[in-house]
Amino acid sequence: MLKQLASHCDNILEIGCGTGNLSRLLAQRADRVTAIDLSPKMIEIAKQQSQDYANIDFQVADILTWEFPAKQFDAIVSIATFHHLPIERLLPKLKIALTSGGKLVVIDLLDNEGIQGILNDSITIPLNWIFHAFKNRNNKPTIEARTVWKEHLRTDKYLTRSQVQYIYKNSLTGANIKVHLFWHYSIVWEKL
Repeated sequence: MLKQLASHCDNILEIGCGTGNLSRLLAQRADRVTAIDLSPKMIEIAKQQSQDYANIDFQVADILTWEFPAKQFDAIVSIATFHHLPIERLLPKLKIALTSGGKLVVIDLLDNEGIQGILNDSITIPLNWIFHAFKNRNNKPTIEARTVWKEHLRTDKYLTRSQVQYIYKNSLTGANIKVHLFWHYSIVWEKL
C-alpha cells in the first residue's frame, strides 16, 4: 500500500484504522493523518499506542455519516474495511474528498467465484494453513477471540471478483484493480 503513495503528503485519510498500525506508518510520510474507526475501543488503543505521533487525528466516527471535506486529502486508504460498507454509496464521497492527483488505495477481502476461484482456493488454502502454522506456532486463540471472530465473520459480506470489477470500473474510471492470493483485492485510483 505504501508504495502506491507519494513519499510526502499533506493530508491522508485512513478509513477503518483499528489500533493505528497503518496510521503510524502513514504519519511518517504525511503532515496530517485523519484516522477513523467506528470502534471506540480501537481508537482508545490507537491513541495509547500513538502518543509519539502528534500529526494523527484519531476519530470515532461512522464513515457513512462523516462530513467529508471537499478536495482535502492527497490520499485515502483502507485495509479490510470496505466489505463492511455500501461501496457504491461511499465512492462518490471519496472522490469529492480527494485533491486533484490524490489517490484512493484500498485493500479488501474477496469471495472467490467460478473456476478461477476454485483454482485460486486450491493454491491458497494449503498456503494459508502453512502460513498460519509457522506464524502461530500452533498457538490456539482463546475461546473469547474465536467467539469474536466467529461473530465478526457471520456478518461479513465479501464481493466477488466480478462484483469488484463492476463496482469500481463503473465508479472510478481508470481504476487499477488486482486480485491477490489469500482472498484479497486491491484498488488504486488517481483523481485527475
